[in-house]
Amino acid sequence: MVTGGREATEPAVPGPRSAAPEADPRLQAIRERWTASRAQREAAHEAVGRRELSLANPLYDLAEREDRLRGRGLRLEAVVETDDSVWLSFFDAGLQAAESVGRVVDVPPRRPVRPVGTGSLVTDRLLLTNHHVCRTPEAAGTMSVQFDYEYDENGRERPADEWPLDPDAFFATDPFLDYSLVAVSTRDGEPPGASHGHLPLIAATGKAVLGEVLNVLHHPGGERKRASIRNNRMVAEDDLWLRYESDTRPGSSGAPVLNDQWEMVALHHGAVPDTDAAGHELTRTGDRWTPEMGDAALAWSCNEGARVSRIVRSLRRMALPPEYQALAAEILSTEHDLQQTDTRSDT
Repeated sequence: MVTGGREATEPAVPGPRSAAPEADPRLQAIRERWTASRAQREAAHEAVGRRELSLANPLYDLAEREDRLRGRGLRLEAVVETDDSVWLSFFDAGLQAAESVGRVVDVPPRRPVRPVGTGSLVTDRLLLTNHHVCRTPEAAGTMSVQFDYEYDENGRERPADEWPLDPDAFFATDPFLDYSLVAVSTRDGEPPGASHGHLPLIAATGKAVLGEVLNVLHHPGGERKRASIRNNRMVAEDDLWLRYESDTRPGSSGAPVLNDQWEMVALHHGAVPDTDAAGHELTRTGDRWTPEMGDAALAWSCNEGARVSRIVRSLRRMALPPEYQALAAEILSTEHDLQQTDTRSDT
C-alpha cells in the first residue's frame, strides 16, 4: 500500500441531523468550503443568467477551455445557451462512459453484500473511488465492483458483472484528497477494462469552467446506476476541489463527475444538504426537513469533488514500487498528457 497527501481526520460517528453541524469532519469541511464560496457561486449564476462566462471566470481560463473545445469543433458560447437540447451523440458517448462505472460493494464472508459507494475504471485494471469508501488494502480485500448494475432499455434489471478487487496487486490512497486507486482482479487472464472500457485520468486543465454543465454517473443510495445530467452546474472551485449543484445521495461517493464531452473532471466525494437562512436543512421541495422524512427527502445539492488534475499530481508524487508503476503507467506518463491535450482535458 502507498499513501500520499496530508493527514485527514477519520470521521466520527454522525450525530442527529439538524441538531448540530455535520459530525463527520469531511462533511464539515465541505460545508465550510461551500459557504465560503458564496461570492463565486453567485457570480456563476449571474454568468449563466446573462450568458456571459467572463463574469465568473478569468480570461485565461476561458481561453484554455475554448482551445480545448475548438479541437472538438465546439463553441464555448454553447456552455450557457438556453437551448437545453443535445446532439444524440451525447447519449452514445455517455452510455460508453457509463460502462466503466460500477457499484462498489463489501462482500464479507457469510454476510449479506453491502453497497458502499461508486467507482470507475481509469485504466483497464485500476478502479478509482473515495478513500472513505475504501480506506485500506484489508478493507479492499473483501470488496468487489459490480458493473452493469442497472436497468436495460426495457426497464428490466440487468445481471451484475461482479469483479473482486485485488489490493495485493495495487493499492494507493490519499486521505486528504479522499481517493483510493485499487486493482481489480482479472478473469481468464483479461482485465475488466477489456469488456467495460475505462475513463482516462487527464492531467491537463481546461475541461470545465464556472457555469458549465456537469454530469454525474453514480449509484445513489446503492441503487442501480443513474445519470444526473443537465440541471448540474459547476459553481465554484479552488486549487483542489470543484463545487457543483447536482442531485446526489450517499452511495454516490466515488462517482466520476464529467463534462459534456464525457471527460472526467472530478471525483465526487461528498454532499451536504441545502439549508435556509437559519441553518435548517431543506427538502427537495424547499420545505424544512425533519428526521421522520428520511434522508431521501433532503436536497443534497451542495456537492464537491477532487479535481482530476490534482489526483494525477498526487499519484505522480508517490513513491510507487516498480510493479505499481507498470499498472499505473497510463496515469503516470507525461507523454500521455501530450496525447490527451489535443482532444481531452481537467480542472
